[in-house]
Amino acid sequence: MNKLKSYGQRKAQANFVRVDKIWFRQKSLKPILHLAILITAAIACSVFVALPTAEGWTVLQERDPNVRDYMSITFTSQNTGWVVGAASFEDFENPGFIGYTTDSGATWHKSEVQIPADLAEVYFLDDKHGWAVGANGTIVATDNGQDWELQTSKVGNGLKGIYFVNKDIGLAVGESDTILSTKNGGRSWKVLQGGQLGAVGDDDANMYNAVQFLDEETGWLAGVRVSPSTQGQSALIQKTTDGGQSWVTQETGKEDILEDIFFLNASMGWAVGENGVILHTDNGGESWTEQTSGTQETLRSVGFANENNGWATGGDFGVGAILHTTDGGETWELEDSTEKLVKVFVLDGKNVWLASSTGAIMRAE
Repeated sequence: MNKLKSYGQRKAQANFVRVDKIWFRQKSLKPILHLAILITAAIACSVFVALPTAEGWTVLQERDPNVRDYMSITFTSQNTGWVVGAASFEDFENPGFIGYTTDSGATWHKSEVQIPADLAEVYFLDDKHGWAVGANGTIVATDNGQDWELQTSKVGNGLKGIYFVNKDIGLAVGESDTILSTKNGGRSWKVLQGGQLGAVGDDDANMYNAVQFLDEETGWLAGVRVSPSTQGQSALIQKTTDGGQSWVTQETGKEDILEDIFFLNASMGWAVGENGVILHTDNGGESWTEQTSGTQETLRSVGFANENNGWATGGDFGVGAILHTTDGGETWELEDSTEKLVKVFVLDGKNVWLASSTGAIMRAE
């Protein structure tokens, strides 16, 4: 696989085109996107294929009834959860979508809020305080779980990950080396690094897809470091011990784009990404070793209930993968899926949900 090309496909979805390995922002893709959305909606409405029940999973929703795209899912209790993504078919000018459930995911309701960009990730600290990020530097927040308002990020590039340590202190990360921080719940955001919208050119650049913190000081980022001048890239994990003021790159030994990272405690963590890669550390990231996933599909999400019991999910359109381990990743059991699975959320060992890009929701039995 040409890894630069795979990353280019991801950038193209964010309104970029590549010319001789240099990224340039397009003026507009709306006419093309509108046509694609109409075609997708027509297909979805005319040819509906029931989602096969994966072993050990209950299908709560087979598709989003309004042809929305899902990107992330989270729960704060057995009953209460949220999804985010895009609803371009409903509103081209305000495509950002947030849905919520109060019955474990059996039924979903759309939050009535206008969001002028697709959303990529959602994080909830508790059942009231939540944040979501997406394209064009978009950040939205709620303090009651239902009513959302836009926050000012001060950047215009895509944001991919967000994490809050408490209701005040949080970080958001994304394209073009972007790391943002807040100490007041997002009422104001500070650009720690990056955030410059435009061409990458021949300069090396970090693209961050995920962030997690254990406390106010210690956290990790995951993504990819792209080197256009050498036509190369490397899987990227960075760690901070001073609240994000400085970051140390941890050696991964891989070239694959990392899509997600999860730490159970200060020692044990996992990162997943392109080509089915799963990396594991038991010393806080001082060293990372590869675990055998058994798949070449892009893994987009990972979560653990304890040091033994964990899940990873991924795939692309028309094909997906569900992985489960009961021994900390020494062995992974793989189950194929017909869905591109974008997120697994592990509340605890008995409450685990999966979301697909087409709005399928499954829960572990």
